[in-house]
Amino acid sequence: MVMLLSWFAYFKGWVLKDFKNISPQEAHALLENSHNITLVDVRSKKEFDKDHLEGAVSFPLENLSELNVTASKLLVYSERGELSVDAARILSNRGYKVLNLEGGVVFWIRGGYKVVED
Repeated sequence: MVMLLSWFAYFKGWVLKDFKNISPQEAHALLENSHNITLVDVRSKKEFDKDHLEGAVSFPLENLSELNVTASKLLVYSERGELSVDAARILSNRGYKVLNLEGGVVFWIRGGYKVVED
């Protein structure tokens, strides 16, 4: 049981992390007030094309090794915040200061924030 709980906490990004999870409200405020942050959507290109946060760049998880930005912070997100935990770990290990949007696009929309729909 302890192993299962430990795995779950790690998978959710609650333990053993070099990044910070932030709520949609915190993310929205940050994006409104900061100009040196890159918003990275780690979902598939198809999901990104369906809808995404305004100003985001599409870098599916499998292509993260190609990401090369100079922003002081990266805000990563996925559909529900699960893939973005993996992305946050990868990017943190590459030396980026990373923030992870808790709950991803789903919580962003539930919080009343808009997405760009193509």
